[in-house]
Amino acid sequence: MSDLSQYLKQSTKVFLAPNTSDPDLIERAKKKLSENGIPEDHVQINYNTHELDTGDLYISYDPPDLVVRLVYEKKPSGIVKMKSATMIRL
Repeated sequence: MSDLSQYLKQSTKVFLAPNTSDPDLIERAKKKLSENGIPEDHVQINYNTHELDTGDLYISYDPPDLVVRLVYEKKPSGIVKMKSATMIRL
């Protein structure tokens, strides 16, 4: 289990890009993130990385894992650079 609460601040956005329309999988992902320190109501289903800022989290589903990435830089051109923070088995 990873403690992802260390990445959360008041203004941190958490985008979940599940790459599926399966509502059961999305609910399981939100529950798993909640177990790892990110409240379910903090998670947004969103694929648009251009809306992210430095310090935000982008979580994608790469079966069978959730890949948690931290935005460490946003260029003036809008390009977002991320580094992998952890992987969570779903």
